Order: sequence, then C-alpha cells, then structure tokens
Amino acid sequence: MKKLLCAILAGTLCITAAAGLTGCGCDRSSSQEPGYKVTATEPDLKNENFGFFIINKDEVMLTEYLGSDKNVKIPDTYDNYKVTVIGASVFNNNSDIESVEISDNVIEIKDYAFASCQNLKSVKLSKNLQTLGTNVFFHCSKLTGIELPSTIKDFGIYTFSASGLESITIPSSDTFTKIDRFAFFQSYNLKEAKIPATVTSIADDAFSECADDFTIKAPEGSYAENYANTHDFKFEATK
Repeated sequence: MKKLLCAILAGTLCITAAAGLTGCGCDRSSSQEPGYKVTATEPDLKNENFGFFIINKDEVMLTEYLGSDKNVKIPDTYDNYKVTVIGASVFNNNSDIESVEISDNVIEIKDYAFASCQNLKSVKLSKNLQTLGTNVFFHCSKLTGIELPSTIKDFGIYTFSASGLESITIPSSDTFTKIDRFAFFQSYNLKEAKIPATVTSIADDAFSECADDFTIKAPEGSYAENYANTHDFKFEATK
C-alpha cells in the first residue's frame, strides 16, 4: 500500500492553523495514521458514555466518547440540549466500535471524527446532515457502504480516503455541487460512483487510486461524464 501521510500533509498544511491542529507526525514507517492530529474540544457536561460541549442555550456538541460499546448510538438530546454536532476526533483510532447510528438532530460531523476506526462496518448518518469535515472516515477499511442524505451540502478533503467503500451515490441536490480533493483517494475497493448532473466540480484527484475498473455512473452530457472521459475512467449513462 502506498504511503498516505505525506500526501495528506501536503494537501492540508494550509488549513492546520485554522483547524487547531498540532504536530506534523509525518512518520514514513506507517501509512495508518494521518500526518497530524486534531485536538478534541474539552467537554462541559458528561455522563457514563459521552462528553458534551455547550454550543448555545439549545445545542451541544459531542466531544468525547467514554463508553465501550461496539454498537454506538448518538443520542438526540442530552440534559435538554439537542445534540447537533459530532466534534473533532471523538472516535479517532477507536478499534472497538463496529457500528454507529447518528441522531437526526446532527447537522455536522467535524474533522477526523471516525478516522482510523478500522473495525467500523456500518454507519447510519443523520437524515439532516449538512457537513462532513476533512478525514471523517479516513482509513475506515471495513466500511464498505454508506448512504449520504439528500441534505448534504459538502464534505472535506480526504473524507472517505483509504476507506473500504465499494460504491458511493452522491444525492442530487442544488446545494451539493463539488467533490473536493482526495475525497475518495486510495479507496482501493471503490468500483463505482453515481454522480448526479447537479455536481459541476470534481477535483482531479478525488478518485485517484480507486479500483482498477472504477466506473462513473452519471447522466449523459453532465459534468461527471466529461470528467470520466478526461480522466480515462469507465462511464455508464444513467437517467
């Protein structure tokens, strides 16, 4: 497997200050870890399973997982607050969890939230999710499928990089128009991506080093068809 770290560092160095990241950690001996770490926000409230940061009088962000369950369910509320955000690095490197069910109150999942959860097989996203940060599912090698909701507006660089995804369907939405850099980079099992005509921008390296027979399925005449032809990917027309 080709090394991921230095590519990740190069692609994301410019945002490290804004994201509150610490350390380079560019260790050429391992391709398992990102090139830097995201510092999780300290919680204001805790129970036996979770820690929460108070966003405002109505909302909290999940910032810490204290439990040991293999099957994790993110709660709708805590102490009369809605849980609307999953914070940075909450489950990063957790090798125990196998499935996650995310409350429909959650609208954002921040950077590295589930990165390198190598036994994570199943994720049920919020029906109201709008934003996935960078590296959210980086190196989730057993995650073979995921359903993106129609509410999704954007996801960051490396969001699904080195994951086990076998296929992905991008929902048709006027608010989701761009697939960012390295989004599915080195997802070696990714054989197909269904992309609607509403997507009008795809980074050159978004699907780099996917399966050898990787196929883009999209409407004829769409941006995705032209992208497939330009990048020598297989193309299959859809309605």
